[in-house]
Amino acid sequence: MAKVLIVDDDISLLEILRMRFQSCGFTPHAAQSAGEALAMLKSDVFDAAVFDMRLGSETGLELLREAHAIDSGLPVIFLTAYGTINDAVEAMKQGAYSYLTKPFDHRELIEKVADAVERCSHSRRILRVNDDDSPVAVTIIGCSEKTRRVRERIAAAGQSDANVFIYGESGTGKELAARMLHAVSPRHKAPFVAMNSAAIPESLMESELFGHEKGAFTGADRRKRGFFEQAQGGTVFMDEISEMPLAMQTKLLRVLENREVSPLGSEKVLKLDIRVVSASNKNLLEKIENKEFRADLFYRIHVVRIELPPLRDRREDIPLLCAHFLNKYTHRYGRDGKVISGDAMDRMMSYDWPGNVRELENVIECAVVMSPADVIKAESIKFAQNQDSFAQVYREAKRQFEEVFLRQLMERTKGNISKASKLSDIYRADLYDLLKKHSIDPADFR
Repeated sequence: MAKVLIVDDDISLLEILRMRFQSCGFTPHAAQSAGEALAMLKSDVFDAAVFDMRLGSETGLELLREAHAIDSGLPVIFLTAYGTINDAVEAMKQGAYSYLTKPFDHRELIEKVADAVERCSHSRRILRVNDDDSPVAVTIIGCSEKTRRVRERIAAAGQSDANVFIYGESGTGKELAARMLHAVSPRHKAPFVAMNSAAIPESLMESELFGHEKGAFTGADRRKRGFFEQAQGGTVFMDEISEMPLAMQTKLLRVLENREVSPLGSEKVLKLDIRVVSASNKNLLEKIENKEFRADLFYRIHVVRIELPPLRDRREDIPLLCAHFLNKYTHRYGRDGKVISGDAMDRMMSYDWPGNVRELENVIECAVVMSPADVIKAESIKFAQNQDSFAQVYREAKRQFEEVFLRQLMERTKGNISKASKLSDIYRADLYDLLKKHSIDPADFR
């Protein structure tokens, strides 16, 4: 049964609410003051909370900040009188789940709490990842419908051994999703090994993935276990798999098909018992069309697809994410007590977050470090979108236009450079340079 913390200094109302929640199948815990509520939050984990906006000398807003410092994902529903509606709206900006004005319908309150419990339960689950029993929180934070669907898809995929492909823009949390997938799977006590295909030089990739024996090549002065061997029994996560060279894709396909690997310089064959999760921020179907990614490998890794929404498409999660990162960095830098003002939250809610959750985390960390006051104001929220980033946007738009234009030009002229030069009014030498820049071979269109 879901545990609900109810905080109100009106003893009679507190008792009525306690009985109502109990009759509806909840496990209610009652507190008459903010201090009592905080003590309970420190000693127990609740699925949701109901706070009165006025609690003697302390406001519900102050309690919300202190409660989220203890449990950043706790969904809180406020009870407010007409005169404190502005405070309730401010509480929503600070990460409250919802509010009701007095007098309220008890059934509506219970429905709101039930909805909060259902929508936020997955994000609040403590998942065990390590071989020991230390609890590690591995989840995608948020109570939006899109986030809930992602968590449900991860939970469903976790129960099988099917290979999973995670798609999402940069900064959306692809590795976090992969770790969550591993944590809810039967392999959760075995290793989780992550690699980034874009970060490994092509000359070292085979050794990094499959390992090597001592003396296998110049400089191999000791045996090395590859990522696949390290992940034996568990999960291997291949991020930015779209950047893997074609020659390496062929070798990877063979390993995935045969479920076995031979380290460089060894005649031994190691049978693999692993689950493969891969990810990219690129469209692999376009890569296949451009002959930059193998179709057979795509179908091998792309059994189950999980797509992570950009932060701009789940803005209602921003207050919860802010509370989580604020709690993380105030503790790290010894800046406890800092809160985010309503104006600062408005500024973040209206921003498009091209860098997604990673950018939001960076902004909050910077604000915690640089803001001199306990209240983080709008002027302390610094975004990366400056003149340099606009120039970057222009360069990327220009690159995309050139590539599309050149491909259409090659298709129309069937790869004939002379015709393409005349049709586009681009000198042959310049046209060759542009084609080389975008890795486009005219022969592919003949």
